[in-house]
Amino acid sequence: MVKNLLGSSVLGKVYDVWQNSVAFAFLRLIYRAFSRAFYHSAVVRFFVKDSRVEAVYAQSVTAKLLRAIFDFIARGLTLLCDGIKRAAEGGVAARFWNKYVKNAWFLNFETLLGGFLLLMFVVPHDSWSNTYALMGVLGLFVLYFFMVGARTRKLLHLHELGLPFLLFALAAVLGIVFSLDRADSFRVFLFYLTAFLFVYLIVADVSTTQRLDKLLGFLFAAVVFTAFYAFYQRLTGVQVNASQTDIFLNPGVPGRVFASFGNPNNYSEFLVMMTPLAAVFAVRRKNPLLRALLCCAMVFPVIALVMTYSRSGWISILAACLVFVYFAQKKLLPALLLLGAAAVPFLPNSVMVRIASLFSGGDTSSVFRLYIWQGAIGIVRDNWLTGIGLGPAAFAMVYPAYANVKALVGVPHSHMVYMELIIEFGILGFLSFMWYMFRLWKDSAVAAVHRAAGDRTLRLTLIAALASLVGISLNFAVEYVWFYPRTMFTYFILAGIAAAAVRISKAPKTDASAQPGQADRAPHEEQ
Repeated sequence: MVKNLLGSSVLGKVYDVWQNSVAFAFLRLIYRAFSRAFYHSAVVRFFVKDSRVEAVYAQSVTAKLLRAIFDFIARGLTLLCDGIKRAAEGGVAARFWNKYVKNAWFLNFETLLGGFLLLMFVVPHDSWSNTYALMGVLGLFVLYFFMVGARTRKLLHLHELGLPFLLFALAAVLGIVFSLDRADSFRVFLFYLTAFLFVYLIVADVSTTQRLDKLLGFLFAAVVFTAFYAFYQRLTGVQVNASQTDIFLNPGVPGRVFASFGNPNNYSEFLVMMTPLAAVFAVRRKNPLLRALLCCAMVFPVIALVMTYSRSGWISILAACLVFVYFAQKKLLPALLLLGAAAVPFLPNSVMVRIASLFSGGDTSSVFRLYIWQGAIGIVRDNWLTGIGLGPAAFAMVYPAYANVKALVGVPHSHMVYMELIIEFGILGFLSFMWYMFRLWKDSAVAAVHRAAGDRTLRLTLIAALASLVGISLNFAVEYVWFYPRTMFTYFILAGIAAAAVRISKAPKTDASAQPGQADRAPHEEQ
């Protein structure tokens, strides 16, 4: 592959000489020896094997109780659906349903789910209410359970999402119990509930590569449409916001685009999480013309990310690219690094100024974060066990007593996800989320390397999800990404896609390759 990229140029000839040299053969011999030793090491075997904790958890009283509750609801809905079917059988409504509605492509569940996600991401900030997200996901959740009752979907039990997920959800509930402002904490808990339901629905419904590909198509549309919106903002002009950019250290940096997200940092975080998945959708089209058009369209979100002037976003997407190339084609890593270095002289002056401000030592946003973290560490020290409760209201009540005088006003959170987890959730929330995050990394990597080798689309989706998860984890260290609910939802949608892809990779090939709708039919459903 590397030789094909280099072609018959001088670099290609140099590469041929290098590949046939004694030094290359010696280095390859050493690499292969270490590679074999690494892949057969106890460390790799530990990470590759299935979790014993999950096996014990699946047989625990908690899992059995949750399973019984879900089974009870599903049986009740099955009786209801059977009764409705018998009562309506042969009627006008039943005939209309069977002829026009039952097999309509635009009314299947995965289309409704993907369409809702697309709508949620492209609606402008000023026209969006997070209540819409809660109402939409609740409606989809109820619909899904009715489909389970109608025997057109299999029931996903909560324990199948893993113990870390359950513990983090429990910590969110405790974030209300121990809160200093329960009303505001309950309001914020509804955002977490929305995010958790997105995870459940995606893992439950996306059980085949066909459904996974369809969902990626909707996310591709969301990424490209928001990028077009960002270009529109650049053409019409975006006012420079002094609260987002140090004007003295960033001369010539224009107003930062934010598309439909209301804030350039929020938009850059969305792009970091969704662009790798959108790229996989583009490159996996079978039609050459369509593939070329979609790949060309991916230029717009890349440029849109540049126009956000989010330094943390740039670093995160670079990390995501490195992870993606490492797992997809390691040989291209040197070429990627050389290409990145060669591109630096061609970057716009405003971008270079923005990058240089990172190393100036006097950037107000960076210094302000350090002052905030000084106060936040004090809150952690005194409230690490239970936390102070979810939401900005509880934080506003506690922070002034710990704040550095240089960062006393206008601080709604700690500007770091990891620190905010301990502050709001306590130690249980922090540890359970870190466990959940690293479990997603490990499961995605193992599935991509060991289980999905024969399915290129699934493998690339797993690698893209892993790359996005690793990339955004760097944002977590300098931004409270979840302060804006739509970026919180984006993260858990990404987590749901990763978990769904892992689940598909574990399924028998007959299930994983089934036609849409077949793999999810209950065993007793009539064909």
